[in-house]
Amino acid sequence: MSLKDSTCSHAKFYQQDIVQRIASDNSYGIVLRCWHDAEDVPPQNTLSDPMMRPLQPGEVGVSFFAEGGEREILPESELRLVDRIIQPGDLCKRTIEDVQSGVVTGVHVKGRIEHAISGEPVEGWKTLDELETRVDAEIGDYVAYDDWIGQVIEVYDESLVEVPTGHLVRLPELSSRLNVGEKGTDILPPPAGGMYNLFGFLLGPNRRDSVDTVIDVKHTVYAVAWLAVNQLLNPADAERKTRPPKFWYGNDVEKLTLIRGCQDVEMRVGDRVRLKDSTGAPFTKHGLEGGEVVQVQVYIVVETQTTLDVLWQDGTRETIRSRDLIPYLNPDEYDCWPGDHVVWKAEEHRRPAIVQSVNATDRTATILLPDTGGVELASLLELDLHGTADLAAVIPQSASEGLGVCRGDFVFIHREGTTNGFKKPLVPKIGEVEAWVREAPVVDGHFTGWRKDMAEIGADIAARRGSEGTKEPQIGYPVPGTGTFTWLGEVTDLKLDGSVEVTHPDSTVKFYPLERLTKLYDGIEQLEDDLWGDEASDSYDPHSEDHGKHIWSMDEDGVWRPDLNGGEWEEVEDDEMEPEDNSPMNEDSGGWADESMDLVKESAPLSEVVETQSLLPRAEESEAAEMPESDDGLAWKRFDVLPTAPPDHAFISSPPAQPSKSFLGRLTKEYRVLSNSLPDSIIVRAYEDRTDLLRSLILGPENTPYEDAPFVIDWMLDSNFPHSPPVAHFHSWTNGNGRVNPNLYEEGKVCLSILGTWSGDKDEMWSAARSSLLQAFVSIQGLVLVREPWFCEPAYDKLRGTEEGIVNSRLYNEKAYVLSRAFVRRALEIPLGGLEFELKWLYYQNHRLEKVIRDARLLIEKSKAGVPLSETDRDLAVPRLTAGGIITLERTLKKLQTLLDPHYTSS
Repeated sequence: MSLKDSTCSHAKFYQQDIVQRIASDNSYGIVLRCWHDAEDVPPQNTLSDPMMRPLQPGEVGVSFFAEGGEREILPESELRLVDRIIQPGDLCKRTIEDVQSGVVTGVHVKGRIEHAISGEPVEGWKTLDELETRVDAEIGDYVAYDDWIGQVIEVYDESLVEVPTGHLVRLPELSSRLNVGEKGTDILPPPAGGMYNLFGFLLGPNRRDSVDTVIDVKHTVYAVAWLAVNQLLNPADAERKTRPPKFWYGNDVEKLTLIRGCQDVEMRVGDRVRLKDSTGAPFTKHGLEGGEVVQVQVYIVVETQTTLDVLWQDGTRETIRSRDLIPYLNPDEYDCWPGDHVVWKAEEHRRPAIVQSVNATDRTATILLPDTGGVELASLLELDLHGTADLAAVIPQSASEGLGVCRGDFVFIHREGTTNGFKKPLVPKIGEVEAWVREAPVVDGHFTGWRKDMAEIGADIAARRGSEGTKEPQIGYPVPGTGTFTWLGEVTDLKLDGSVEVTHPDSTVKFYPLERLTKLYDGIEQLEDDLWGDEASDSYDPHSEDHGKHIWSMDEDGVWRPDLNGGEWEEVEDDEMEPEDNSPMNEDSGGWADESMDLVKESAPLSEVVETQSLLPRAEESEAAEMPESDDGLAWKRFDVLPTAPPDHAFISSPPAQPSKSFLGRLTKEYRVLSNSLPDSIIVRAYEDRTDLLRSLILGPENTPYEDAPFVIDWMLDSNFPHSPPVAHFHSWTNGNGRVNPNLYEEGKVCLSILGTWSGDKDEMWSAARSSLLQAFVSIQGLVLVREPWFCEPAYDKLRGTEEGIVNSRLYNEKAYVLSRAFVRRALEIPLGGLEFELKWLYYQNHRLEKVIRDARLLIEKSKAGVPLSETDRDLAVPRLTAGGIITLERTLKKLQTLLDPHYTSS
């Protein structure tokens, strides 16, 4: 172990960093916003808070701790990093450009404190051992009662406030917003008929500009959401444990036990604390002479120094100052650390494994196979850390967030001899926030629902205190070393043998096998999931410097063409596009009756819409048929209408759309456009028996990680088309190894604003008057299958050109390249219906498979030889591969060579 301590005069700042103005020794603040944060801020003129204007590179938003809480946006150059807040379980790096990362296993903080009201400093640095244990529960804290674990969702406060006359005023209110030592003219609300001081003095109306001071804050009512029951109980006993009440106050409060994690214990700047030994420490007295006087010995943490215990990916451990590290905010999806439980997916095998060490540069890991005890060297690209492998496919998404557990997770312990019921290394999570928690807080400016009930309870307590002088007991807390609460604990370490270190609330530490643990689903996290959902973080935002070039309009010949001015084609009247509910369907054939098909013939027969510019044999013709090339060198029709939709179409089981005359008329125009305007690298197939379905094959563009790889997407048009955008399903052949692109999900979702799967700008959304199927196909090829797909994530585009962006983009490109080589294998082994001949001609007769293998082997050869990058190499999407990338790619190349060899022999 080594201990590093170095000065830091300037740093790139992150949220929660403690900073100080360089020009002022006493101006401390906390960073709330950084330009590289993932956020979407509206224009400044729509906001009243200048703190929320869009940030420029090198700017941060800071809230200062000085009186008044000044908030402003400043250049990083005007600030000095004082301390960096990193929690147990967080990821970190030494520098942005480093490939290796670490996980924080322990945090140690010492702080300087001063009196919360007078500002008089207390000498020396203070550690946690010198502070009283906090016994009040705050919002988000866990509490336990009668074998149940719950979470504080809301509190009702009584704050004691001193006004300039010296009188003390009790202020009851819902939600904690005040702290001891806060001063201001807005502490107390405007005087009302019932605003009395502590001893019955009625406040007068002349309080304008009166600066009040908070002397004490006490939580009198807690609202608790009970999440789950003790898993050590046998099922019969657990069934008898009824859910506790939601409100806790009065003498009942002492029946609760406060359960805190490691990150809740250590002090932070701004915390209010009390000393175990306050002898000689500063204090203040408040109240009028001759009356009751309140003495305050509460202190505020004004500066901290944080030291971290870090476990690096290579297995080494180190103790280091937190400000000598940076948070690792955008980890690679294949990153893992010693002790992590993963699934090894080499070839067709799925085997649980435990990471022993990681070579982040080579992208490899040594793993322990618990079923045999053997140790293997594996590519990180073949390790599933998140539960996306087939092993997890049968597990509902709500039941497990991934594999294993992480440091900082709260877990339940199952009885010895029993398990959590899931196949190792899957770990379920339990805990469901009750419906009442999700009730709207305010209606017509007044509290409603449970908040109204809670406020009434709190007001009644405050009223009785004025006459009865009641005083609530404190919440209890576990006594260290007593062996209590053995059914619950916090994960504090992961061992290389697969066991999990759990620290129980009474500070006892025990080790458990993974299968005896179940994760607690945090209630606040559930509410955040409800608020944001999955779309905001996992969607693609097609903001791109090239996006404006992909606006199309229809010309007088019915052909869509690029329109740099964003013109629209003919107006589409709603009444013309209404689906006709009485369109007859032939029930026997599952297709449309002759009367419906006649509507198409009135515009143009589908078979006549398609131009015969090439001579690709149909599926019913001999496989050995000759494939003469067309004048443009292609051996297929870019667009064709086949007799029947293939049974493997993603939407084949969906009810056919009811085709109105206007639907079919528009579809005929779309077909004509596709016949004339598709690029060589996009193939589209439609079907006579299912006019609502299409299938497209898009070849990966040159000099992208997707070069030469086939991307197959199935499409469905509902009866409201073109007022509704087409629905897409991507055939992902990643074998559970993650997304090949940020916008192409493994479950088939295609995230693109023109498809309505991402909330882009108005002119980026689907428009019946301006959008077309051709535009959707070309957008996927031009805006999704790009040279640097990592930047397709909305939060990452701003990192283009930065060291962080360069490193992460390079790693992502390698993954995309390796995974998309496997797409070639899958397309040839199990070709999708209607594309069999095209794929065989493209990869065998046109020698594209030979090119894929040759290019990949040349890349492997250069990578192994360590050949320096030439200027030409630097312009390549994938100039070199890591050792881990080579391991995975070589497995795929063996399979591709096996597919190619018979064609060499036959030729």
